Amino acid sequence: MKKVFSSSWGQLEKGGSNVGDEAIFASQVRDISSLDGIRIGVMSAVPEKTEKVYDVKPFDVSKGKLRAMTRGVRWSDVVIVGGGELAQDRSSLLYTPFNLHPIRLARRYNKPAFAWSVGIGQGNELARWTPGQLRKWLGYCSGVTVRDRSSLETLLDLGLNPEKVRLASDSTFTLAGDYAQPHGTSEILGVAVRNVSNRQGNILPLEIRKKLGFYREPDVTGIRREWANLLDRHIDIHGGEIRFFPFHTGSLSNSDDFECEAVMAMMKHSDRATVIMPTGIRKFLTSISECRVILTVPLHGSILSVVTGTIPIAVPYASKGYRFMEEAGIAGLAIDSSSDSWGEELSVLLERTWDTSQNILQVLAEKRSELAEKCTMNLELFRQTCLQP
Repeated sequence: MKKVFSSSWGQLEKGGSNVGDEAIFASQVRDISSLDGIRIGVMSAVPEKTEKVYDVKPFDVSKGKLRAMTRGVRWSDVVIVGGGELAQDRSSLLYTPFNLHPIRLARRYNKPAFAWSVGIGQGNELARWTPGQLRKWLGYCSGVTVRDRSSLETLLDLGLNPEKVRLASDSTFTLAGDYAQPHGTSEILGVAVRNVSNRQGNILPLEIRKKLGFYREPDVTGIRREWANLLDRHIDIHGGEIRFFPFHTGSLSNSDDFECEAVMAMMKHSDRATVIMPTGIRKFLTSISECRVILTVPLHGSILSVVTGTIPIAVPYASKGYRFMEEAGIAGLAIDSSSDSWGEELSVLLERTWDTSQNILQVLAEKRSELAEKCTMNLELFRQTCLQP
């Protein structure tokens, strides 16, 4: 029995959820479990639930994430980091070191490591010391798969062995076969908002700043009003319903559920809107698949829309959002959130996309299949580099 420890998913707190991380882990479990003789381990704040839902060995984080991570690495035969954005230094200067720490532990305990479907921040999203750390620790890995071409070019420019680095796609495209391509006639508009004003390159991550009482919410009333007006305008023209999708929930995270409720409370058509809480990953993704279009700030709002056959319009707060839209062949469906006229631009783009959704879906279906095919490289390179005798 080969024991594989994945650092991809560990809920921040009981009662909270990170849909992107859980979808990544669910896809990893599906892929890795297709191989014979594998036992998977993962960090979790709800170990009993994690073991029941995914049939994996959970490592309880209640006494500390680093302690749980160390226990998981020591238990394992192979260590996986990722998927997701492995390196960026905008949300916290501890973000990248924490994500690379399982590789340090793997080296300390003489275990092979693998980076699974990762993304790498670009330009000023990386501190000046981060490229050297990536060269060192990803260079230790037996294999690395990346989810976008810019991340691939960054790692190759750092001097990583091109035989060990492969372009794949986000690991959640393993789940794409579960959802039929719709015809673009749904009357449901999805929206995933997020308050990203905390991304200022602080040393401590948001959850720790909140615990210590260092964080004060800035006034984002104007942004919320812009969202509410846009959604009301859509209902005035097209009718239908609005579904809010909070991708992060819990008092210590970005609290997308709070943000969704705040925007909905400002809407005159709030009776036509619903917040879909992430009570189960399958139910949540099915609800996304029932939308015609989803307006999304979080990256995995865009990714999981394409996975489930829905058209995303992205309002990214980091390069990873634009990088994915380019990989999906729909870069024209992204709005620059730093623009003073972002709300007006988004409204125009939504109207055009809503009216031409069936044509867009025909184009998107081909890219969706292509990304699902690329996704198989994650498991294939892992098998070749980490599981061969």
